[in-house]
Amino acid sequence: MVLEQLYSAEWIQQKSRYAFIMGFAYSIIGMASALFLFPEDPALVAVAFTSLLIVPSLNKLFSIEENKEAREQTFNLIGLFKDHIDLFNVYFFLFMGILVTFALFAVILPSVATSRLFEQQLAIVGLAGKAYASYDTFFSILTNNFRVLVFCFLASFIYGAGSIFIITWNASVWGAVFGAVAKHSADVSGNPVIYLFVTLGAVFPHMFTEASSYFLAAISGGVISKATLREKFGSPEFTRILQDALILFGLSLVVLVIAAYIEVYVTEKLMVMFNIA
Repeated sequence: MVLEQLYSAEWIQQKSRYAFIMGFAYSIIGMASALFLFPEDPALVAVAFTSLLIVPSLNKLFSIEENKEAREQTFNLIGLFKDHIDLFNVYFFLFMGILVTFALFAVILPSVATSRLFEQQLAIVGLAGKAYASYDTFFSILTNNFRVLVFCFLASFIYGAGSIFIITWNASVWGAVFGAVAKHSADVSGNPVIYLFVTLGAVFPHMFTEASSYFLAAISGGVISKATLREKFGSPEFTRILQDALILFGLSLVVLVIAAYIEVYVTEKLMVMFNIA
């Protein structure tokens, strides 16, 4: 593709905060392309186009991460985090760039346009219903999120950066829904943009932990994928990379449980506290 030639993977890794701009810009291009080519049903296509734009850069970053792992001689937990913190930050800022783009468009566009452009994303609200603090709800949310996490891992392992589709989808859903909620929460004299950032503040603890678990699973699968292609199976380098990647995946499971707890027992109280509909 042409766009990733404007910057190097090494540059975006070192300046991970600029991944926010990349996510923002690619989301706009993805939505515009989807509306132009598939005006009758642009929701999922916008996510697909946005993901396609991101994949080449992520594949290059995974190659860099695998090279770091291969150079390590012994396992070190602090070293493991240092090796992957740059890629984690890239995922985070990409995610936030996509989320903010979808949220802002959901706020500023007329309701008719929003319902067409984000039809699939907004349908999640009707399916999700209201969460109540109970074991069944917690277990149900945890089970559903676990399926997403496993998909992130497998998609990265099989396709390299394939998990970016589900991560982009989650960012688009949260963005569109938060934008719609902010618009609904704002009264006649209220500013929906202000409500949007209040909503983001209320849900950020849950959103960050859940998204982080997906990022860790994606990084784990992607590193193993690159190691399988570039290292000899069973070699010391491959074994060390596999060990580190599985530790990351285990950590993603722990973070996922924490995210489910926050979603069920904390987020709803924060929404009520901030008077968010």
